Amino acid sequence: MTCRKRKPWAETDTGRQTLMTTDNTNTTRNDSLAARTDTWLQSFLVWSPGQRDIIKTVALVLMVLDHINLIFQLKQEWMFLAGRGAFPLFALVWGLNLSRHAHIRQPAINRLWGWGIIAQFAYYLAGFPWYEGNILFAFAVAAQVLTWCETRSGWRTAAAILLMALWGPLSGTSYGIAGLLMLAVSHRLYRAEDRAERLALVACLLAVIPALNLATSDAAAVAGLVMTVLTVGLVSCAGKSLPRFWPGDFFPVFYACHLAVLGVLAL
Repeated sequence: MTCRKRKPWAETDTGRQTLMTTDNTNTTRNDSLAARTDTWLQSFLVWSPGQRDIIKTVALVLMVLDHINLIFQLKQEWMFLAGRGAFPLFALVWGLNLSRHAHIRQPAINRLWGWGIIAQFAYYLAGFPWYEGNILFAFAVAAQVLTWCETRSGWRTAAAILLMALWGPLSGTSYGIAGLLMLAVSHRLYRAEDRAERLALVACLLAVIPALNLATSDAAAVAGLVMTVLTVGLVSCAGKSLPRFWPGDFFPVFYACHLAVLGVLAL
C-alpha cells in the first residue's frame, strides 16, 4: 500500500484557488482541526497573480510613506508605524513567487544583485549611509544563500555562511539577520509538503514579523504584524480573478527611482 505524497501549497490546485481536503475519514479531532486550520491558512496566504500585485502595491505605498517620513525628517509616528508592514508583505509575495520553480534560478538572483548595485547609488543620495546595504541586497543575499544551501555542497555551504557573516554588519538599515530569516521562512512556507511543517512555519512568521522591529520599539513590532495581517486578510477576500498588472522588474526599478527622486527633492 502506498501513500500519495502531498504537494506544497503553491503546487496544489488550491494554490490556484481550490481548497485542500483532510487525509481520510479516520482522523482524530486534533488532526481534523489541524486540517481545517491548514485549509484556512491556504485560502489566506496563497494568492492569484492579481492579488500578489495588489499586495505589492500596498507594500510600495507603505514603503514610500516610510521613506518620505525618514528622508524629509517629518517625524510622523503614524507614517513610521505604517511603514513597518512593507517588508513582510514583500517577503511573503517573494516566497510565493519563488515556489513556481523547482529551484531558485541563478539568473534571477544575478538580476537582484545588479539592481541592488544600481539602487545603492540612489540609497546614498537619499541620505542613507554608503556602507549600509539597501533592501534589494537583503533579497539577493537570502536568495543566494538558499540556492547554495540547496546544493548540499560543503564549499557552497561555507560560502553561504561567509556571505551572511559579511552581510550582517552592512544590513543595519535593511533588517539585518532577522530580515534574512523572514525571507527564508517565507520561501520555505510555500514549498513545505507536510501540514505540520506548514503550521510550524506560520507560527514562526508570527514571531519573526514582530522581531523585525522589536529593537526599535514594541509599538513598531506590533504595527508590523498588524499591517501585514490586515493587508493580507483584506486582499485574500477580493481580487481573485484579477490578472497580474505590474511588469516583472517593476519593484526594483520603482525602488531605485523613488529613492533617487526623494533624494534630489531633499537636497
